[in-house]
Amino acid sequence: MAPDYALLKIDGIDTNGGLKRLGGKRERYESLLRKFAARQAGMVDDIRTALASGDAAAAERDAHSLKGSAATLGADRLAEEAGKAEAAIKSGNDINDALESLSRSLDAVVMAIRATLPD
Repeated sequence: MAPDYALLKIDGIDTNGGLKRLGGKRERYESLLRKFAARQAGMVDDIRTALASGDAAAAERDAHSLKGSAATLGADRLAEEAGKAEAAIKSGNDINDALESLSRSLDAVVMAIRATLPD
């Protein structure tokens, strides 16, 4: 019988998928979620700062990194929004709209993690 990880519920995150990717190691998964919330909360500001200083490559890398981290943890919608921001930065089109959408999604995920897994 496959393990049931459904006991951990966080809005906006497929915790079953995230736990499976980490081999079912719940303590490690929860630790990574907390680190993600702490380290990534200001990522959209970092991206905006990079863009303002003319470093689109750094902004694109930050969006790409956020996309990968979110996908690994099961924050699929956030990963999708980060991918859209990455593409917008790369193309130079609709960057502000993409970053606004990414910011809303990131804020929601960070708040949900912090509410479910307080330090």
